[in-house]
Amino acid sequence: MCGFFQVIQRTGPVSRDKFRAALNSMQHRGPDAQGEDFAEYQTSQGVQYNIAFGHQRLSILDLSDSANQPFKHAQNTLLYNGEIYNFNQLGEELKAQGVTLNTHGDTEVLMHALIRDGSEALASFNGMWAFSLFDAKSNRVMLSRDRYGKKPLFVYQDKDVFCASSSIRAIKTYLGMKLEFRRESLLDLMLFGTLYPSASQQTHFEQISQILPGHVAYFDCEQWRLQQTPFFDPARPQQGGEREQSASLIEALADSVAARLVSDRPVGLLLSGGIDSSLLLSIMVSKGLQEQVKIFMGDTGRSEDYSYAKKSVEQLGLEAETVRLDYNDVAFERFLKVCWHHEKPFPLNGNAMAMPQMYQEVESHGVPVVLDGSGGDELFGGYWERHMPFAMREALKKRDWRWIKLMLANNGKSNQVRRQFINAFFPAALINGKQSFSDHLAKQIHPLITANAAEIWSAANPDPLVSVSDDFSAALSSDVAPGGRLGEWIWHNDRNSMMSSVESRSPLLDHRLHRFLFSGYASKYQGKWNKFELRQAFDRFRPLPTQWRRQKQGFRWNGKHFILNNKDRIIDLIAGSDSLSELINTERLVKLAVKHPKILRSSLAKNALCVAGIEHSLIRE
Repeated sequence: MCGFFQVIQRTGPVSRDKFRAALNSMQHRGPDAQGEDFAEYQTSQGVQYNIAFGHQRLSILDLSDSANQPFKHAQNTLLYNGEIYNFNQLGEELKAQGVTLNTHGDTEVLMHALIRDGSEALASFNGMWAFSLFDAKSNRVMLSRDRYGKKPLFVYQDKDVFCASSSIRAIKTYLGMKLEFRRESLLDLMLFGTLYPSASQQTHFEQISQILPGHVAYFDCEQWRLQQTPFFDPARPQQGGEREQSASLIEALADSVAARLVSDRPVGLLLSGGIDSSLLLSIMVSKGLQEQVKIFMGDTGRSEDYSYAKKSVEQLGLEAETVRLDYNDVAFERFLKVCWHHEKPFPLNGNAMAMPQMYQEVESHGVPVVLDGSGGDELFGGYWERHMPFAMREALKKRDWRWIKLMLANNGKSNQVRRQFINAFFPAALINGKQSFSDHLAKQIHPLITANAAEIWSAANPDPLVSVSDDFSAALSSDVAPGGRLGEWIWHNDRNSMMSSVESRSPLLDHRLHRFLFSGYASKYQGKWNKFELRQAFDRFRPLPTQWRRQKQGFRWNGKHFILNNKDRIIDLIAGSDSLSELINTERLVKLAVKHPKILRSSLAKNALCVAGIEHSLIRE
């Protein structure tokens, strides 16, 4: 897990001072070693161009200097951020074909696999990655991100400069550019409360683009053109080799956990008290792997999560480190730090405010690698209100009365099955149209939104699941595709952990588990239980108290106290925002907040605060 920055320039040499300042801005992503290289090349047409390669390394595999980057072989130079968990297997295949490997990690394996097979090698990689591989012979750069986008990769291009970077800040620093929010992105956030990472190459900033998850791109230094294409289709269940497709869910789960324990440095487990992270612990214990990890539990004092996590480790006779999460201690400074690292507005909740503190504590114990349960909700049906409408409509279409009766018999406040059953009798177009009209009308008459009527009524909610249909699997696959909800949590996961130079690994995002997304609604929901497949899996490993827990509460954050204790600073931050004033009446919001501080707890005000925080910590920096 690292960070890298690359500049290709056609007008004179790369400024070394500006380049190093940009690279230093992401030192937190890799504090163990910094590498750079400056070179000049020439196209077949005799046109000269300059390249600078920069890398910040967090050493996890092969801790020797020989694995530092930029990594070179012949006419190729690699910048790489991530982990390829099956690198040992791939390395043996390369050796059998006569390739000599001089290091003992995944970087050299990845490079030689790409040199040998080009983009076709990506299908064989089990891991998370963002990389840039320059080939001086072809004057081309290959860039790619892993299937779900665990690792970030941003790009900038004008007529003379091309940049590829693990962070937006590094590009801004090198170019000295003034970042500007895309108006459409901020409008989506203010109207719908949604600003997931974009489903297109555009980002939420003007002039800053991205390599999309599951894509490979080529930048041609001669043609000065970037083109990217997908190598992974989230809507396809059958992807991978024959052995991967024949593995049972139990086998795939066990293999995914074992693969992510391979490390030359200590590994931890974030045990949240929910199904996903507890299942990882269950798997480790059943396979005798628990001694390879140090367990961390977070206690907010505001939910049952900690008690369930504690019950699990006590039942297994294991030791675990408890992290007391105090949101009120320097909370506003922590909020600004989160803004600095996230570079994108985020939901102001416990996940955003608690997890950075959790990772900071993990790092203080000398553990630079942690496993977490990210992805379980999206792949295995963890959201009642979000996913159940699609499941119920498909069941009604198939006249699956047995399943419908089972679900109705277990209707409750948390799953709202009865309401979803009634709604399923109405045409989807009617439900979707009614919801869209209601949302747009509410924003049209909102006293603080100043966007014109044409903008409001033409805006479309970017959330891919805002419109219901009768295809449950398609809904889940949309949620893990670019633009879906998974991308939002992955963004948090990467930025929160890398704040403290900690690598986060997510076994449930192993690509071998992707086909189980398509197992159907009856495998995901049974009676009062969601994520039914994962709950059943405990029986094949080690049953724990969390297995049949009704509903995980998540990190409960005292947002009320945060806002009341910091209302003056919040008001000042919002009042000073230039970006917000184009879409909402900040002057009126501030005046109302002075008289009635409770308005700062509204969703619009909290979204405005996050935008103002990003503007303060990134745009105006």
